[in-house]
Amino acid sequence: MKEELQLNKRRFFHFRNILENYIRTQRHLEEYSELLTFEKIQQIIQKQIRREEQINNIQKAILKEHDKETEVRNLVKNFLYTEGYLQHYIEKLPKYILNNILRRQYYRKIQLENLIKKADDEE
Repeated sequence: MKEELQLNKRRFFHFRNILENYIRTQRHLEEYSELLTFEKIQQIIQKQIRREEQINNIQKAILKEHDKETEVRNLVKNFLYTEGYLQHYIEKLPKYILNNILRRQYYRKIQLENLIKKADDEE
């Protein structure tokens, strides 16, 4: 319970920072848009879209409305991509990087198993 409280506290601070950046950028865009080039405006709009997605994801995580199917899909995708990367570059990677990647893969596997187990328990 205490760990989840700390996690939500960090999420809230991150949420607040992203929201402040979003609002500040929006205000600057409104004030100075005529001074910016079209490319710069497009970059800012893309950044704002990414921030909106982050805000929505953090909001869902805090409220525990996270889409489990998307989470499992992303976890599997990251696991498989990393496995392919390891097969291709395992000989060239320094030992400490290889250990970090293997550790992450181990935790992804555990997380995936836990998510699948939770989904089975809910049904």
